[in-house]
Amino acid sequence: MPSALHYLRAARQCEMQDLSNLARTCDLIRVASELIHRLQHERGVSNIYLASGGQQHGKDRQARIKATSEALTQFREQLDLSAGQVQFSGGVRLYTRIAMAIHALDGLVRLRDTVDALKCTPQDNTASYQQLVEALLALIFEAADVAVDPDVSRLLVALFNLMQGKEFAGRERATGAAAFTAGQVTEEQIQSIEFLIEMQEQCFQRFVGFAAELHREWTALQASMPLAELGQMRQLLQGPSRHLLDQGLSDTWFDCCSRRMDDLHEVEMHLAGVLQALCKSKMGALEHEADDEPDALSKPLPSDELSPLSVFNTTGASAPLPKAMVEQLNEQASRVQKLTEELATVKTSLEERKLIERAKGMLMAHRGLTEEGAYRWLRRSAMDHNRRLADVAKSVLTLADLPPT
Repeated sequence: MPSALHYLRAARQCEMQDLSNLARTCDLIRVASELIHRLQHERGVSNIYLASGGQQHGKDRQARIKATSEALTQFREQLDLSAGQVQFSGGVRLYTRIAMAIHALDGLVRLRDTVDALKCTPQDNTASYQQLVEALLALIFEAADVAVDPDVSRLLVALFNLMQGKEFAGRERATGAAAFTAGQVTEEQIQSIEFLIEMQEQCFQRFVGFAAELHREWTALQASMPLAELGQMRQLLQGPSRHLLDQGLSDTWFDCCSRRMDDLHEVEMHLAGVLQALCKSKMGALEHEADDEPDALSKPLPSDELSPLSVFNTTGASAPLPKAMVEQLNEQASRVQKLTEELATVKTSLEERKLIERAKGMLMAHRGLTEEGAYRWLRRSAMDHNRRLADVAKSVLTLADLPPT
């Protein structure tokens, strides 16, 4: 029968393999972040192209398409590195999300052809690109949810919220660009912009909460963002003159929003780098522990250094364990317990988000609400009954699961 030391070392090897898979997952997330950023830019110029009847941003759109295609190639190449091998963390759940993302991206050429032919509205275009981005964001959410290391999981949650907030900012950019290009903003667009602004604020607050170590850098970055200019242009979209917008401001709006999104993307890439470095650091620490493991663990010790704990030897007699090994076992058990507790705290936030998203989807499907309408319904219900949003979402889903009477 293998010794306790054998399984102690096996546990360490499992932890190192998990971290190695996490490191590869972080590599995938880095290229996915770049792809999302390019898709968001392509969506914005495509909206201006559509709203102007194909008269504006035609060349810029082709340049954006080229940049997106290059990012898509890098994404596929990263996946090719693990083809036929289980090299990402998360197993079946993450690989299913990857499959769904690839399937969504397969429709990108058809979407571009539709825009080329001016056969869709800016609103439809925004929704189509949103589906592509959300498929990639779902991949990142899944990576955070299945991560086995709490420190890595926490930063993945932070990164997801940052990227989700940036996506809301991208949708605001696309919606505002279409409105300025058309010379007026509809009531539906106003409601959408208000919703998107609120969602951005919530996502960025959660980002800071999970990435407290980046709070100083985040504060400094916000000070350099064109937020004052953005606020002024938001007032134009929401103000009394919104039905007669200056069409010449469409490029100004787009450039202002783009500068902000480029800044946000820099934070994304920085955080992706922090995640990669964290995985490597943790792997290095485990390797160092293995190298420094005392030979005494595998050698019998004098009776005065034996632990009262024991294992059964091959003859069935009770054999005391060396104290050094017991200390290693206790340390490993304590660390696993701490990791489990910390991971549970991170998972709670993700589970609540799942509940809210599922409840929104149910309300959209069964009540014909928009995403904005479904969220406002949940929030209003939470405020009216003095309950947490996640609790209201859970109640909605519970009622939805009941059989009809």
